[in-house]
Amino acid sequence: MANVARRLTSVVMIAGMLFTAACTKLPEDYPTPTPFPTPAESNKPVYTVTRGAIEQQVKALGRVAAEQEAIMYFRQAGRLLHMYVDTDQKVKKGELLAELDTGTLPDQVAVAQAQAQIAQLKVDQAMGKDASGAGESTAVTSARAALAKAEADYAKAQDSLDKLLEGPTAADVQAAQASISAAQTQLQKDQTALTQLQTPPTADQLTILRADLDKKQAALAQAQAAYDKVKYAPNVGALPQSAALQQATADYNASKAAFDQATAPPKPEDVANAQKQIQVDQANVQAAQSKLAQLQQGATSAEIDAAKQTVASTKAGVDLARVNLQQALGAAAGKSIDVQIAQKQADLAKLQLETLQTQLDQAQLRAPFDGVVTEVDNQDGDAIQSYTPVLTVSDPAKLEIAVELQPTDLAQVALGQVASVVLSSYPKTTLTGKVIRMPAVATSNQPQLPATLRTVRINLPTPPGPVNLGDLANVTIDVQKKENVLLLPTTAIQTFGGKRFVRLAGANGEHQEVDIQVGISDDTNTEIVKGLSAGQKVIAP
Repeated sequence: MANVARRLTSVVMIAGMLFTAACTKLPEDYPTPTPFPTPAESNKPVYTVTRGAIEQQVKALGRVAAEQEAIMYFRQAGRLLHMYVDTDQKVKKGELLAELDTGTLPDQVAVAQAQAQIAQLKVDQAMGKDASGAGESTAVTSARAALAKAEADYAKAQDSLDKLLEGPTAADVQAAQASISAAQTQLQKDQTALTQLQTPPTADQLTILRADLDKKQAALAQAQAAYDKVKYAPNVGALPQSAALQQATADYNASKAAFDQATAPPKPEDVANAQKQIQVDQANVQAAQSKLAQLQQGATSAEIDAAKQTVASTKAGVDLARVNLQQALGAAAGKSIDVQIAQKQADLAKLQLETLQTQLDQAQLRAPFDGVVTEVDNQDGDAIQSYTPVLTVSDPAKLEIAVELQPTDLAQVALGQVASVVLSSYPKTTLTGKVIRMPAVATSNQPQLPATLRTVRINLPTPPGPVNLGDLANVTIDVQKKENVLLLPTTAIQTFGGKRFVRLAGANGEHQEVDIQVGISDDTNTEIVKGLSAGQKVIAP
């Protein structure tokens, strides 16, 4: 019975499955849905081509910047050793702002400096310069002095020879005769002095000397007595008695010395000296007479030959001195082999120093002018890439507006264009300026231009109040304005395959696609250059 029940149950289940399958529909059995109708052209906006004015503008967000602004960067990659400044810090021209870690490079520069100095000293040594290195070398100075002396000796020898050949002049004879007269006069004077020295004074002379001595002695006693009366006065030195006593004393001593000399016998040494002087005077007279006789007689052939030999010898000395000077000058000018070798070595040392110094300089950033640090982009220990901005230095003395534009907008901007400026600190005031500086490269063909090549500068008119570096400003640049041109809302223009076209509305709901050429655009309208005329109706896409 149980088996029968199970079979019946299975049959019932199979029958149910077949019934369910018979009730399932295939896709082609479903009815086709009714599609929604496409909106009619009459439901789309229709615009009319009109005539009017259009002004193209470029709008951007700018900032207050300095007219003189330097974006500082390293020319080589490295690790930032230290940033010496912070934002808003004032700096002086040449001040060290930041530097890379250069390891032992400073020590290498110091060694190269010493080597360059040593090499230059070797050049100076080869050229004969002194330690100071100033002026001419010692060798040149000595050679010049030797040449000057040789030329002087030659001129003197030539003059002597000329005088011998010409013979004595009247002036020479007169000078020789005057020399004889002077020598004879001196002889007579010294002979008279010897006679007076050896002859004792007469009785009359002694009487006169004694009387003068007594007179001076009496005057001295009188002056002494007058002085004794005031010698205890506080200002005795300033009194006339003191001066009178000094004068009387001097007069007495002179008179006594004259009397003592007259009464004393002559000293043997004085007599001997006077006699020797007479002998000298006699020799001078004879020499002067011999010179006059020689002048009157004229030069001998032997004297002329000797003078000619002296001239030739001194002339050879001049030639030799000139050769020595030329050699010294050549060495000083670096023409000798030793000097040239030393100079090449100095050049190599200098080149090595310049190379290392350049590497050190490129690892340091110094302020290019007096100003303020307006931006710092790195900190100590950062890895720095070459030519990546590290900091910015600005001169706040003169301000302007810096505007960073997109490449497509940049291509439309030109110098002198009028710009409206609204500073963030004075939002209700509109200032009028103009474009005063463009970047060195201004092209829309490079979509990835860096910011420095997409920034234009606008002069900052006098603001209503103080402004700071970095303040924001809304800038609108008037690029181009046209009057009485065909205008169409920009939304009515379609583009396909690089071409622009519109749909003209026709009768009975028909439309026609027309290619057009456009000009400038503003926020709403676009200039129609070709393809449409005023009054035509255009269906919006």
